[in-house]
Amino acid sequence: MIVGINGINIRSERKKILNSLIDLLIQKGFKIFISKELSKSFSNSEHKVYNDRTILNMDFIISFGGDGTLLNTVTNVGRKGIKILGVNVGKLGFLSFDVYDVFEKLIHDIQEDNYTLEKRTLVSIKNKNNNIQNNFALNEISVIKKDSSSMIKIHCFIDNKFICTYWSDGLIISTPTGSTGYSLSCGGPILTPDSKNLLITPISPHNLSLRSIIISEKSKIKLEIEKQKYNFLVSMDSRSYTFKGDQKFIIEKSNFNINLIHPNNFDFFKTLRKKLNWGLDLRN
Repeated sequence: MIVGINGINIRSERKKILNSLIDLLIQKGFKIFISKELSKSFSNSEHKVYNDRTILNMDFIISFGGDGTLLNTVTNVGRKGIKILGVNVGKLGFLSFDVYDVFEKLIHDIQEDNYTLEKRTLVSIKNKNNNIQNNFALNEISVIKKDSSSMIKIHCFIDNKFICTYWSDGLIISTPTGSTGYSLSCGGPILTPDSKNLLITPISPHNLSLRSIIISEKSKIKLEIEKQKYNFLVSMDSRSYTFKGDQKFIIEKSNFNINLIHPNNFDFFKTLRKKLNWGLDLRN
């Protein structure tokens, strides 16, 4: 099998873990390619760097890091349909599993085609000029104020029906996957990954009665940004673009999914309990 490995800014203590994983993959007979970003962590790497052509031949890609690395891997994979295995050596790691003790068994299970493949929804954004590169996101698309402490004014429509005007620091359009990210920190609810929904969450709205709205993933969201003196940002996961005021955007479910590899015993609610310390008394 052919496997790619992506990682960003691998620190020395994590490099030992990575080298152990690579040695295990070689022992199992895998042919290994690494990302250009990961190659920067090795002075003399014997592994080839993958590109847009060679990535198409891969059976899956390992994202070695935290959720930020996995989102970067999603950008690399895009519409290519290649499976992604997230190996968590970051902080929270909602999208990947903890590497210790289970990697060898999971690699064996992958070779035996004995694993869970989960299709995750993405969202896409377009404007009149269609000039947004890599216009998709696994977690969320955010419209955020920039260069000013003043609020941004966003008129929101769902399926051409006016919802409201948001006076706020910004607006988050989240997938179920992204509901445990930026949206959650802004007071949004948690959706299970298989939910057929999108989530609209305001960022620090002027009107305190404004709350998150859960809508069907079949809906189209139109955002009209009112003309203003200052620029604003459109952020897709970790990628941001600057725009001037008086813009219109359409945001909707992407026409492709991201395929995540999980162990067969993967439990979303167990992950929530562990990462968010649900049900624990942390006073002592």
